[in-house]
Amino acid sequence: MQQVLCPQCGAPVKFTSTASVMAVCGACRSTLLKDADSVRRIGEMADVLEDYSPLCLGATGQYESKRFDVVGRIQLRFDEGFWNEWYVWFEDGTDGWLSDASGQYALTRRRKVKSTQGMPAFADIAPGDELKLDGQRFIAADVRACQAGGAQGELPFVPGDGWQAKVADFRSLDAFLTLDFSDGPEPELYIGKAFDLSAMQAGSLRTNEQVEETAGRFRGQIKALDCPNCGGPISFVAAMATQVICPSCAATVDCSGPTAEVIEKARKVQAIRTTLALGAVAKIDGVSFTLIGLMKCADPDPEEPSDWIEYLLFNPLKGFIWLVETDEGWERVQVCDTWPSYNNATSVRWRSKLYQKLYDYTSRVEVPLGAFNWRVKAGDTTKITDYKAGTLKLTRELGDAELGWSAAAPVAPAHLAEWFGNAELAKQKSLPMGGKRGGYGKWAWFATIGMLFLNMGNIFSGRFFPILIGLAFLWLPAKLADKLSGKDE
Repeated sequence: MQQVLCPQCGAPVKFTSTASVMAVCGACRSTLLKDADSVRRIGEMADVLEDYSPLCLGATGQYESKRFDVVGRIQLRFDEGFWNEWYVWFEDGTDGWLSDASGQYALTRRRKVKSTQGMPAFADIAPGDELKLDGQRFIAADVRACQAGGAQGELPFVPGDGWQAKVADFRSLDAFLTLDFSDGPEPELYIGKAFDLSAMQAGSLRTNEQVEETAGRFRGQIKALDCPNCGGPISFVAAMATQVICPSCAATVDCSGPTAEVIEKARKVQAIRTTLALGAVAKIDGVSFTLIGLMKCADPDPEEPSDWIEYLLFNPLKGFIWLVETDEGWERVQVCDTWPSYNNATSVRWRSKLYQKLYDYTSRVEVPLGAFNWRVKAGDTTKITDYKAGTLKLTRELGDAELGWSAAAPVAPAHLAEWFGNAELAKQKSLPMGGKRGGYGKWAWFATIGMLFLNMGNIFSGRFFPILIGLAFLWLPAKLADKLSGKDE
């Protein structure tokens, strides 16, 4: 470890990692460049926008039986939000990166390769694309060009003015691969795994109380904001997101700066009725979660339209979970740290269970209210594919720049009432076994088409009776199953 005095203010600055070439002075925010045996000031970095992360400089953890220290951070910002990359230094003198994005974590280390020939160009990568590395099949999960929004501590490079990160993240089960095109057309490779914060020393993480004590810069405390557009009160989690949406006039209010500013006005007020209210607190598995945001979503399919409400809940240490309310009941949803593997074209395997494909549809945000960990706006669309195993469901969500998986399980009304301490919630409807409306009937249609195709000879020869009997045995059970599961059209 090397310690120097800041040339600007004289405060001590530590270089823990021998690989670090820069550090940010904690006292005056000067960026210090380490050049051989000297340290010189090269400018100032913007303050990091403090967020919901329990990680901090000085936190310690373990990865693959090796201890590491968190010594630096760079924040990467894009149009819809941001994430943190924490620079870590291992006890054996090597380094790595701990990615921290919306409560999902991955630890990767640089991997040297003899040649990057055969690697795709950054502009050619899209979410969902495949990449094979050493016989392992990876799927592109996130492809973005980002700007450096701020830095802390030590970093192994200097993100100068105008520096842009071009990164493509790939997933395979719990494996995590990053192709970094920031320094040119040939990517640097970083590989690792999804990381659980249980491997961090709890005493080195920020506590709920520390988050709440610094609510002006850190996230986690319910506050009230007067809407700059209409003056109405907005209840939101302080700095929980870069934007909130006024429930009175539906104006989008920017909260990323020191003052709230109206950046977009809705053409008309859209009022929605919700079962749960912003700011409600639920105790789930012994942990208190605050409801910070909700959005009404819809499937715009003209033949089978549907809508539902998604509630975002947050705990500083446990991260985010979702509760989804449909006209059929409730589900608890959580983003998957470990991805499923494809079994064939119509099924995937996850945690030793085989999930069969149900249907594809589109989710469109109709009305967003409250605070989110990314910029959400009315009209945002996502392509959805659902898979099911019994009462459990996996959902594949594909956007323009991101692909993700989430897992859902039905929630009994009694559990909902217990979580929120509200006996009235016990009267809510339970989610049936089947899923989307008309599920069995839809499969019966496919079977009917196949049956008619295979019996073309009987049809042309006038032998209809056996076909009618077969159709009856096909459709009667399908209709009965749809009725029993509350899904009959």
